Amino acid sequence: MVMSNELLEATNMLESLRVVELRSLLSTMGKAKNGLKKELVRRATELLHRESRPELFSTIRELYRVRHSANDTAGRRSGTIAKPTPTKVIAVPTADSHNKPDAMDYSPFPEVQMTKIPFYHTLETIVPPTSLVPKPVNTLQNNYFSIHLTERQWTRIKDSQEAQDVQVVLRLCITESIGVDDDQYPPRIAVYVNGLYCFLQVRYASRKEGVEPSRPCCPINLTPLLDRFTDNHVNVLWQNFGKHYSAAVYLVRVLSSVDLLKQLKTKAVESQENCRQKIWEMLRWDSENEISTTRLQVSLICPLAKMRMSAPCRAQTCTHLQCFDAASYLQMNERKPGWTCPVCHRPAPFETLRIDSLLSSIIHNTEEEVEDIEYLSNGSWKTLGEKRQCSEMPDPSARRITNSPVSLDIVDLTQDSSDDDVDDVQLHEEIALMHL
Repeated sequence: MVMSNELLEATNMLESLRVVELRSLLSTMGKAKNGLKKELVRRATELLHRESRPELFSTIRELYRVRHSANDTAGRRSGTIAKPTPTKVIAVPTADSHNKPDAMDYSPFPEVQMTKIPFYHTLETIVPPTSLVPKPVNTLQNNYFSIHLTERQWTRIKDSQEAQDVQVVLRLCITESIGVDDDQYPPRIAVYVNGLYCFLQVRYASRKEGVEPSRPCCPINLTPLLDRFTDNHVNVLWQNFGKHYSAAVYLVRVLSSVDLLKQLKTKAVESQENCRQKIWEMLRWDSENEISTTRLQVSLICPLAKMRMSAPCRAQTCTHLQCFDAASYLQMNERKPGWTCPVCHRPAPFETLRIDSLLSSIIHNTEEEVEDIEYLSNGSWKTLGEKRQCSEMPDPSARRITNSPVSLDIVDLTQDSSDDDVDDVQLHEEIALMHL
């Protein structure tokens, strides 16, 4: 059963009321009025859904009208708030939908491309990116569409019930320009599926009007509220402050950091030959300056977890040799997506990551106490502070740097691996504890 527009409207109005107004409402209805705003909104929302009495709707409307009387006169007629009208129904383009006489067309915007999220592998597109058509600024928006899953899609969901890794998700993004857009929720968002509230993990940087939720804005899991045998109605409520948004629905497989690590280890390993070549390129003779670097120092400690790496990796776009631990990096981005190299602070998306097989071999062939190594100009390496070189033999086909004037220039590749690029220190500490 679809929730009435009246109930949806009142629910969204509650979010915009101030503490004094929420307390007045609860007091009028004989309920406790103590607590912070979040608790007051929750209490009032539960009351509204449990007791849909006319006087309750009337009180909420009046409080909302007084609250927004200064800037909401355009949406008010004869002392009442204009009700939001649903937008065009978006029907899933399935084979049987075209045979229904009442099936409506959907209006996708093919130029909108949502950012690929490594932790959500798209299996099927249920509703392509579609504009949330806004009404006048500062008025309540209620975009409505329906989806009907095929038997094949339901079978995929059923087969994954134990792991719950196949989901139907709603994604929203801001569409101010053409191109790939990151996920972003509109201000004061609320989502209902078949009349039931869909829980969202939403944070706001401030309580000012028009502030969008803080990122990351993850895909919204609709699966638990969907009905297998009927059309599913989805309402997206939000407040328009002059920006344009698009929504899309996908059938996805949810992946964990462990899953992505397995992918890296099987499909994204850089050969030892390529790793050696990169080292020789950095150690090669510079005839213009008549100097060369004879040694390159690399740390075996991950700049994120501050522990010895087990799967050293870096992005293909990185120009440094220093690596970071793939497991720690993926765990961090699973909880707080950023995809930024902790060494050079440049973008390091998942698809560019490569395991350094040479450094990985060195890590697995040295004692746990070893924290730093040096690559030498003859292609070998040694642990820092030891005179004995390890038995890593240079590639005969590679060019050696010999009989050239050299300066004793030692490059420490760990100097740039600062903690300054990490916003959440607590997150790194938790990741480190997971490795203990």
